[in-house]
Amino acid sequence: MPEKEVKSSKKKIFCILDILTKYSDDRHSITTKDIIEFLGKDYGIQCERKSVYRDIETLCECGYIIEKTKRDGYCLAERKFEVAEIRMLNDAVFGSSFITQNKTKELSRKLMAGLSIYQSDQFKSQTYFDNRIKFTNEHILYIIDTIHTAIFKKKKITFDYYRKKIVNNKIKRVFSKRHTVSPYALIWSEDKYYLIGNYDKYDSLSHYRIDRMEHVTMIDEPSRSFEEVSEYKGNFDAGDYISRTFRMYSGTYETIDLICSNDIIEMIIDKFGESAFYMNIGQTKFRIKTKGYNSDGLAQWLMMFADKCYIVEPLSLRKAVIKRAEEILSVQNDRNFLED
Repeated sequence: MPEKEVKSSKKKIFCILDILTKYSDDRHSITTKDIIEFLGKDYGIQCERKSVYRDIETLCECGYIIEKTKRDGYCLAERKFEVAEIRMLNDAVFGSSFITQNKTKELSRKLMAGLSIYQSDQFKSQTYFDNRIKFTNEHILYIIDTIHTAIFKKKKITFDYYRKKIVNNKIKRVFSKRHTVSPYALIWSEDKYYLIGNYDKYDSLSHYRIDRMEHVTMIDEPSRSFEEVSEYKGNFDAGDYISRTFRMYSGTYETIDLICSNDIIEMIIDKFGESAFYMNIGQTKFRIKTKGYNSDGLAQWLMMFADKCYIVEPLSLRKAVIKRAEEILSVQNDRNFLED
C-alpha cells in the first residue's frame, strides 16, 4: 500500500471516532452509510463499508465501547465523562469568578466537545447561570502554570502584586510592590484562587490572590523549606491549613467555642466541618468546639450571625465582635460620616 494511503487509513480511524463522538450516544446511533458520507464531506476521505467495519473493530480492541445497533448502526456507548460529570464541571467553570469571561467560554466549548450533538442540545436547554462578576486577569492560566511548575521544581517566584482603588471616580488597578516568594501550594477557597508561600522578609506563611498577580516569573533560586516557616513536616498539608484558616487572614491558633441557634447550623457546619465537636443544648440551640485561627477574618464572618451566636471562647474573639458591632452602630448613627 502506498505511503499516502497508509497515512489516510490511519487518519480515518480517528475521524470515525470523532464522528461517533459527535453524532452518536447511548440513545442515538449512526449508520455505516452516514459515517462514510461524513468522512467524505468533512474529512475528504473516500472508503468502503468493509474498511469502516475494520476500523470500528480496531477501536473496540483499543477499549472504546462501541455498540452495534439495528439497521447497520453504531453508537459510542461510553465516554471519558458522563453528561452529569460534564455538567458539574461546566457549572463550576461558569460559577468560578477567578476564571475570566473569555476563558470561561473557551473551557465550556472544550467540555461540550465531549458530548454528542444531541446531548449538547439537551444540556444547553437545561443550563442556567447567574450573572456573577468575573475577574479580568486574562493571564490567570499562565500564572497558575508557572506557579505549579515552581512548586514542583522547588524554585522561588517573583511577581507584581496589585490592589484596586477608586481614582477620579473610576476603579483602577494600582501596583503594590514586587514580591519574591517561595511557593508551597495553590488553593481554591471561597471562590478565590490563592497562592500559599513564604515572603522572603518574614518567617511565616503569606497568602496572595492569583487574580491580583502580574508578570509572574520562576527564578533560579531554591525555595525556602516550608518546615522553616510552618508547623508542617514532610509534606505541606494544604487541606489542613485551609480548614483552619478563615478568609485568608492569619491569627492565633486556639480553641473556638460557640453556642448557636439551630437556625444557622448549616452555615456553621459548612464553615467548621463535620469533624468538630457538636452538642445539643435544649431544643433550639447547639454548641460547637473546634480548633481554628482566632483572626479578624473570623470575627468579621461571625458578625453575620451576631444575634444567633454566643462566643464562649476565646474572650478576645468575643470582644472583637462586640467592638466591631459598636463601630458599625457608631457609623450608622453618625451623619457626619457622609461628609468628607
